[in-house]
Amino acid sequence: MKWFLSVILPLLVLNCTQKQEAKKEEIVQIQYTNKEVVVKPKVPPPFEYLKDYPAIKDSSRFILNLRQAFDLHIHESPSQQESEKITVFRKVKINGSNQDYYFIEYDWKAGSTSQYPWKYQLLLTKDGKLVKTLAAERYEFVSVFPKENPFLLATIVTGHGNGGHELYKVTADSLENVYEGYYDTNLRTYDAHEDNKIYEPYELSLKIKDYNNDGVNDIAFKGKSVLTRGRTPDGIWYDFTTINGKQVNYSADHPFQKIPVEYIFLYDQKAKHFKAKEDYAEKYKIFE
Repeated sequence: MKWFLSVILPLLVLNCTQKQEAKKEEIVQIQYTNKEVVVKPKVPPPFEYLKDYPAIKDSSRFILNLRQAFDLHIHESPSQQESEKITVFRKVKINGSNQDYYFIEYDWKAGSTSQYPWKYQLLLTKDGKLVKTLAAERYEFVSVFPKENPFLLATIVTGHGNGGHELYKVTADSLENVYEGYYDTNLRTYDAHEDNKIYEPYELSLKIKDYNNDGVNDIAFKGKSVLTRGRTPDGIWYDFTTINGKQVNYSADHPFQKIPVEYIFLYDQKAKHFKAKEDYAEKYKIFE
């Protein structure tokens, strides 16, 4: 009898323990299932090389850290790795704030058409936090209002040669595009794509002037729309025609017509945006 108890008792204890552990696991699983799990978004670490400003002691490590800190995606290739570099590393001021910001341009020179223009511009706070990432073909710090900090003008272009402009100021620690021409995707201010027309120059020239005489400067984009194909009055495009028995072909080098264009955007002092003076999509639709 003692022998029987010595064998069965440990088995009973083990079985009871297993049931208790299983019950605990079930309770934990129920609690976990019913509990709302909150996953905090990852916050990119501050960029660590700002302390070296204005020098770049190790460009390879600078670029690697820049890409990792701000999750910059590029198409890697031998030509990209051979050509990539930091083309700009400077302190800037931007309209809307008196703070200093770091402006960095990373150019990797080569890639797919969808990734054109193969460069990023980043604006960082003094402590290395990201304010904005741009992928502009060209940028410029433009002084529109006397005695105020400049705006950041970005020329955004696709790999096919179509594009337009953005004009940024600082608003509440972020960049705000205050040029409303970009809201209308039909209004291009950059056109190098030889479908039916191009611009001359490809990027229309920026003009700063008080166009409505209210004492405040406005902006305009000005140039020529160059028709690289012929167009009938009812909107039919054609590549060539016959004049005096001779075939005439139209192209960028031999255009059908050149039409002056000017897109004026007046500064709205209440909204603090540059708004279209008139409906340019309607005004120039005959040339689209």
